[in-house]
Amino acid sequence: MSEDEDPPAGEASGWPDKRRLEASEGWLALCNWREAKAELDKITDEKIRTHPDVVKAYLDVWEVSDNREEMARCLEVLILHEPDEIGHRLRLNAMLLFLGRFDEAHRRIEEDLKVHPNHPALLFKLAVTLCMLRKLEEAEWTLVILFTLEEGKYERVYLDMALGWEGMEPLRHKLQEWKRELDLKSGGDSQPEVTD
Repeated sequence: MSEDEDPPAGEASGWPDKRRLEASEGWLALCNWREAKAELDKITDEKIRTHPDVVKAYLDVWEVSDNREEMARCLEVLILHEPDEIGHRLRLNAMLLFLGRFDEAHRRIEEDLKVHPNHPALLFKLAVTLCMLRKLEEAEWTLVILFTLEEGKYERVYLDMALGWEGMEPLRHKLQEWKRELDLKSGGDSQPEVTD
């Protein structure tokens, strides 16, 4: 492997900046995000600085430092590198909502659903985002779609999650009504295991 190539996943030995990543992890373990960032800043090659492993290390730094704007920027880059990693999209949505960038969060989650249609976690985040925008009827319909996916496989899990989600407060009454109906329909059975 030449110096200008990205290291293969899981094979960063010999990659000169691997030590910088390890040093950054060490500083973060000691809760010193400034030193962790300083280690990452020593990586000067632009191609390596945009490598997903380095971007994830910066994401960890920004998370510890509570810098949500920078976290959002890192997540945008990670989505470009790892478009099928739903977790990046979910975290970006959370960051945008936290930052009060509701319209942007809505636009992005709609785009995400075009790439990953009917993904239950993305549908849930769309419903949350719509609630934050006070588009309650749309949020309610999004939940109906989510709850009927795969013959209701996700209904109980996401209904319970929605009831505990602060951003879903405007729909609390409707959610409680659905919960009562579900409990009656299922005879109060406990929640089934859902893997996804």
